[in-house]
Amino acid sequence: MVYPFAELPRIARNKRAYARRWGDLGPPAGETVSNVTIIEVNADPTPLTQERISSYFIQGKTGDILSRIVAEVKKKRG
Repeated sequence: MVYPFAELPRIARNKRAYARRWGDLGPPAGETVSNVTIIEVNADPTPLTQERISSYFIQGKTGDILSRIVAEVKKKRG
């Protein structure tokens, strides 16, 4: 967890919670809301996992996992 970058998932998640709270009313003027899916790839769970900030947790070495994801995407593209 390297800051300040490590705070970005929490910021994104808080915006999503904010959107749920305001519903159809939308956020106050000047604020934007984004729908986010946070995928955490790591060898071990982190505070993001424990706090349920991540939408998905994929456990493993990042280099191995990402290369497998890329291979699957390439298969789907044909």
